[in-house]
Amino acid sequence: MKASLRKVKWNKGVVADTGREYDYTRIYIEAPIWDGASNEFGLDTIQLEYGNEEAHKNLFHLKGKLPVDVEIEYIDMVKGNDVLKVVQNLKVLTPQPVTPKP
Repeated sequence: MKASLRKVKWNKGVVADTGREYDYTRIYIEAPIWDGASNEFGLDTIQLEYGNEEAHKNLFHLKGKLPVDVEIEYIDMVKGNDVLKVVQNLKVLTPQPVTPKP
């Protein structure tokens, strides 16, 4: 499906309290609010799991160029009580030009 890539976020480390490790790259794409919603409208973002922290390097060339259109495929996967949306394929379409900041 075609979507607008809005944000890339990555991190790696250990939670001090629990010692639990984390290692991720997440991306956020724009999605329309369902037309049948009674108390909201417009656009929101969906969080997708892109890979471990190292995976952000595949998208770093887009820094300063977001939002960009992408062709993306993802699947839902269960992790404990959570449902994660995991990217299976991502193709960046023509990046939009960056508008210089005054």
